[in-house]
Amino acid sequence: MYQLALYGKGGIGKSTMAANISVALARKGKKVMQVGCDPKHDSTRLLLEGKAQPTVLEYVRNTPIGKRKLDDLIMIGTDGVLCTEAGGPEPGIGCAGRGILTTFDTLKKLGADDLEVDMKIYDVLGDVVCGGFAVPLRGEYADGIILVTSGEFMAMYAANNIMKGLGNFDTGSPRLIGIILNSRGVEGEEETVRRFAEATGTEVIAVMPRDGMFAEAEGKGHTVRETFPDSVISQSIDSIAQRIIDVSEGKVQCVYPVPLNDDQLSDLAAGREIRKGESPIPVRDPCGGCSGCKRSIKDSRIMMSCAAYGALSAYMKVRDYAVVLHGPESCLYFMDTSRSKSIVELYDRDVFPTVPTHNVRCTMMDDAVSIFGGVKYLEKALKDTIAEGHRKIAVITTCMPGIIGDDCISVIDRLMKQNPGVDIQYVPADGDITGEYNDGFMMAVSNLVQDIDVDVKPEKNLVNLVATSFFDLHSKPHVQELERMLGSFGLKVNCRFLDETCYDDVRNFCRASIDMLLNDTANNREVYEHIRQRTGREFFPIPLPVGLYDYEEWLDRIGSYTGMEQQAKDEMRRVEEQYDSFIMNHKERFAGKRIIIINKLSFNVDWLIDILLDLGAELPLIAAQSSARRKKVDLVSRHMDIITADYDTDNFIEDVRDLKPDLIISDIARPDEGIRFARVGKIGLGVRPTLDYAEYLENIMRLPVEEGWKKGALE
Repeated sequence: MYQLALYGKGGIGKSTMAANISVALARKGKKVMQVGCDPKHDSTRLLLEGKAQPTVLEYVRNTPIGKRKLDDLIMIGTDGVLCTEAGGPEPGIGCAGRGILTTFDTLKKLGADDLEVDMKIYDVLGDVVCGGFAVPLRGEYADGIILVTSGEFMAMYAANNIMKGLGNFDTGSPRLIGIILNSRGVEGEEETVRRFAEATGTEVIAVMPRDGMFAEAEGKGHTVRETFPDSVISQSIDSIAQRIIDVSEGKVQCVYPVPLNDDQLSDLAAGREIRKGESPIPVRDPCGGCSGCKRSIKDSRIMMSCAAYGALSAYMKVRDYAVVLHGPESCLYFMDTSRSKSIVELYDRDVFPTVPTHNVRCTMMDDAVSIFGGVKYLEKALKDTIAEGHRKIAVITTCMPGIIGDDCISVIDRLMKQNPGVDIQYVPADGDITGEYNDGFMMAVSNLVQDIDVDVKPEKNLVNLVATSFFDLHSKPHVQELERMLGSFGLKVNCRFLDETCYDDVRNFCRASIDMLLNDTANNREVYEHIRQRTGREFFPIPLPVGLYDYEEWLDRIGSYTGMEQQAKDEMRRVEEQYDSFIMNHKERFAGKRIIIINKLSFNVDWLIDILLDLGAELPLIAAQSSARRKKVDLVSRHMDIITADYDTDNFIEDVRDLKPDLIISDIARPDEGIRFARVGKIGLGVRPTLDYAEYLENIMRLPVEEGWKKGALE
């Protein structure tokens, strides 16, 4: 079977050409199927005596999967041509491009590929360049492409774009058959189109005159090829059909087009000689230029998690917020499995018999919803959530509603007006369209800070803790240490922003007199910037300390703030004695050892640098790897003079081989270089955890580079 796609600007006459070509091919003895890929669903009308046929998308929307049959979607037209139409959603709702994907998938599942057909013709809207309408350009659907254009600039502009799209789906063989000029009576039209064809490396294979025969035949619900079989126009159509047959049999070769750039298009429009392009547009590598299917860690295309997940994670930290995730169930599943603590109640489904600690629902968008729009699903989910008594609700969008353009704001505004006292916060994360996890998290934070009541008066003994992650405090010893450190100065925690908390704690954020970062990172500073803009407050200059030097500075500041300087000095003396004793007892193991540290931008490792230097280690490389999508985020460290910021991890292996370290401490992939390796991460707060970590490193350096079992020691 040979598959042909006719592309061109909307209204240029593709459907008329496709129907006429189908008839011509049928009369040359070919069994033909024509697939209309335009929301107007009028491609096959001239093959069905002017009648419109039911569309695949209507059928998918109204017919359960188990009752679908291929015969319901195919009608037999002129000369036995099999006809089917994709259709599309209502104007302004859903995604017509996604509808093309669904049409092809539905036809394939129902057995359309098994039909005894010689030629399959796709009639495709060509002035929309989204992925859905580009599907027929893919190798599995189109062996050949014909472009339909007129001499009007926008028609040729669309044809030029289609040539670019064709390059993005290169199959290793040329597929452009040529151009059909469907005349509009523009002055110098044929000459202009032939100049365009020559400049792009193809040819005009037929010129269709602007003739009343087309209107007369269409008025009768038929093609010119059927109504006026002996006309010159029919002879031209027959020549196109024969060209297609010759190409399918290998008698005529297709070409690789060379699309024009903007300057060349300007020359064409102005009637000037078309200047030479600087270089041909490169054919797209379907593997994205990767080597051995391994992408670089720094590749900006790689995203560990999306903005929708980041926003969801932020709201799940506030217990009395209900979250409606507007998207497919699969998104919620993957987000949930990434959060071991969360208990998720799926919308309209009791997945867990226990009472959920987090109120998360999903609108369960499916393939049909992605085509026809999902606002009705969102409205139902919100109504049900309100009916359950929730008054604080967050709506977070995944990729699907963002791509199809669901008007979520109108639904939210209407329901808030209908339900006084209900507050619905909207996060148009659109999956990964707006960015990665941190971007979505900050979008949620910018909403949540609006809950802070700025009129609440501060109380001297209360402290707010601010961070994107409270991992350091999710164990009993760390919580006890925090309570001891603050309690020594008569302080206690008011709000943990943003951790397991509630709306009232967020609302009363201003009750505290001190706002303290859990750790000094770029992300935590960004969170506090939202707070500062809302409240006008400034954070305490020293974050919760990790390591001796941070602890000493913190004690000095907090002692001065509370008027308890002597207690601060006593505590300082205690930890210094503990620290000095540890250094003395362990320095021999570290002295002269070459240690590389590479960590991500998300947390501060000044404590690690400090203790390793005090233990006498050499640090030939300290590097920070930032996210490829957040390149301009500033690293926060007092050791900037010895840190390589924005480290290129492509150099990692080479640097390891050159520097020959005794130990690598990192949170990225372990290199297979026969070198001792330790993970680095958040370890808690105060001094004791840093000493424990140093002992962990000491134990690693005592061990052989490779475990005995790897060398066959047990044989």
